[in-house]
Amino acid sequence: MTRPMPRWPALLAPAVALSLAATPRIGEEIELEEAKVFVEFNSTDMDFGIQFFWDGEAWKTMRVEGPDGHTVLKVSAKRNLRQHGLTEGFFESAEPPASVLSMAQFFDRFPAGTYEFEGETLEGNDLVGETEFTHTLPAPPTNLFPPAGAVLNALNPLVASFDAVTQDLAGNPLVPELYELIVEADHPTLGEISFTVVLEGGVANPSATVPPEFLHPGMEYKLEVIAQVEGGNRTISEVSWTTAP
Repeated sequence: MTRPMPRWPALLAPAVALSLAATPRIGEEIELEEAKVFVEFNSTDMDFGIQFFWDGEAWKTMRVEGPDGHTVLKVSAKRNLRQHGLTEGFFESAEPPASVLSMAQFFDRFPAGTYEFEGETLEGNDLVGETEFTHTLPAPPTNLFPPAGAVLNALNPLVASFDAVTQDLAGNPLVPELYELIVEADHPTLGEISFTVVLEGGVANPSATVPPEFLHPGMEYKLEVIAQVEGGNRTISEVSWTTAP
């Protein structure tokens, strides 16, 4: 009996064609999937820093250029890492307190405008992206609960909350893109533990229920609330509290 010929080549042909079509040609310009430049302002510690993030095709070099045309960041992989490639980049600056560097001086150092990303892929193609960096920061989240210094019973349900942010630092109306609520502690045996919830920026009464399994007697906890605007600029407020033994 004659066996039917396998149909694998016919099935594989479209996949091979798609794979070849998706392979960038040498000299082709490729867009980054993400490119961000943003400020993180801690209103409790009164310090701030600038952060850079990008993600995309595997690269061996990357350069970030400010709106004045000057290079502010340059990264180059070496040796075996240059052959293997990197796909993401994240850099966070030092965060000097406002007593050392005022916010006005900080923004003079990092002007608003278009920041351009220019890199090279493993194949030698240009890897590019750009982002608009602004000086708009949300006002600090207020009325955090639990409040600073509170002593709570770990056996009771806990709903962490704060007042919605409605303005930027200059007092102009603003609706955050999102909130991030983080409760964290240093457990004596488990090490650092953390519970995080992301909330929509337009919610009127932002809050989150902390799982009872997360609360342990006789421990110090920190509640951190982040208000973030479109583009990534974020303002943080923090309070510390404890659970009764």
